[in-house]
Amino acid sequence: MSEGHATKLSRRAFIRNSAVAGATVIGATITTSKVFANVRQSTPPWQHRFASYVDEETGVTVYNLTPGNHDDDVVYQTHPMWTQDMRYFMYYSRRPGQERRPNLLDMHTGEARAIEAPGYQRGTMTWHDNNLYYMANNDVFVVDVPKAYHGDTKPHCIAHIPEEFQRYSGDITVDADGSALYFGAQLDEDGKKYAVLSVDLASGDTRIVIQTDFQVGHFQANPSHPRKLMFCWETGGDAPQRTWFVNTDGNTLKPLYKENYDEWVTHEVWWGPDNIIFTIWPYNDTMRAMPHGIAEASLETGPNGEMDIIAQYPAWHTHGSHDRRWALGDDFDRNIWLINITSGERKLLTQGHTSGDYRTHPHGSFTPDSRGLVFTSSKNGVEDVFYVPLPDWETLT
Repeated sequence: MSEGHATKLSRRAFIRNSAVAGATVIGATITTSKVFANVRQSTPPWQHRFASYVDEETGVTVYNLTPGNHDDDVVYQTHPMWTQDMRYFMYYSRRPGQERRPNLLDMHTGEARAIEAPGYQRGTMTWHDNNLYYMANNDVFVVDVPKAYHGDTKPHCIAHIPEEFQRYSGDITVDADGSALYFGAQLDEDGKKYAVLSVDLASGDTRIVIQTDFQVGHFQANPSHPRKLMFCWETGGDAPQRTWFVNTDGNTLKPLYKENYDEWVTHEVWWGPDNIIFTIWPYNDTMRAMPHGIAEASLETGPNGEMDIIAQYPAWHTHGSHDRRWALGDDFDRNIWLINITSGERKLLTQGHTSGDYRTHPHGSFTPDSRGLVFTSSKNGVEDVFYVPLPDWETLT
C-alpha cells in the first residue's frame, strides 16, 4: 500500500465524518436462473396490497412493504431473502422492547408474522430451498420458513458450535448445495488469529477451513458453485486487501479482486457463478481521479488485479440483477441509482430516504425475477422496507 498506515487513519476519520460506521461434488453447478426459472409466472400482484407514493423527482411508484411505527430493514444484499416462488419475503423487524428478529411477509395477502426462532443471533436463508439456518446460544437451528409462518413446524437443532469457536466474527452463509454452513471466529484472546469455519449440516461436525491473521467477515457462499466461498478482511471500513476467495477444502486462498493501487473496496456481492460486483470509494481528490464507483471482477481476472468500472460516481452499496441487465447503487444522500449494463447509463430511480436523526443504510437488492428492487428507507421517520418496480428505462430522466 503506497500511503501506508497514515492513509488508513485518514480513511477512518472519513468514515466517522460521513457516518458510514455503524452498522455434493466439487465443480457441480447450481444456477440461480434454474432456481428462479418460474418466478415470472408466479409473481403475485403486489401493487394493490401495499400503500404507495410517487417519487416527486423521478415519477416512479414506491411501495411500503412494512408500514407501522417500528423499525424494519432488509436482509443484507449479499444473502437470500425470498422463498423459491417469491411468495414470501423475509426481513428484520425491531419492535419496541424487543430484539431484532426475522419476519416473513406473505406477498399474496400482505400479512407479516415473526418467525419463531428463540435466541436468534445470526442467520440466513439459502439459495436452493426455503430453509432458514440460524445460530442461538452456540447451537445451529434450521426451520422451513413458509411452514413456520403457518404454524406447521418449529426450529430444530442440528449442530453445536465447539467452545473454542464461539468468539464469532461476521455473519453466516450456506453452501449452494446445502451441505455446509460457513462462519468466522476469533481463535485467541488478543484478536490476532481468526478462522473461517464449516459446519457439516448432515453430521453437525465443525472444522477449520482456513486460518488468517486478520478479522474475517461478510461470508458469501457462491450461489451457483458448491465449495466456493468469498469473505472479507473486516475492518469496519477500508482494508489493505478487502476481498478473499477460498475453496472450502482449504485450498486456493487468494484475493478475489487484488487491489492494485490505494483503493477503498467495499460491499462486494456475488453476481453470477464467477463474478462479483462491488464499490470503490473515492475518499480524496487523488482517488477521484482514479477508476472508482461500481465495479465488476471475476474469479478468472480478479486475482490479477483486473476489473471493469460499470458506473463511475461516489457509489456506496451496490447489487446486480439476476438477468445481468441492471445494477443499482446508492450514495451518501440515500439516492438510489439504476444503471443500464448494456449502455452504461446511470439514472436516478428514487430519492428522499432519510428523515430526522435516521441515516439509514439502504442495502438495496434486486428481486429474483429482476423486475424490481427492495431497500431500507427512513423517509417516514422509522425504518421501512420499500419496493420499487423497475420502470421503463426511457421514462427515467
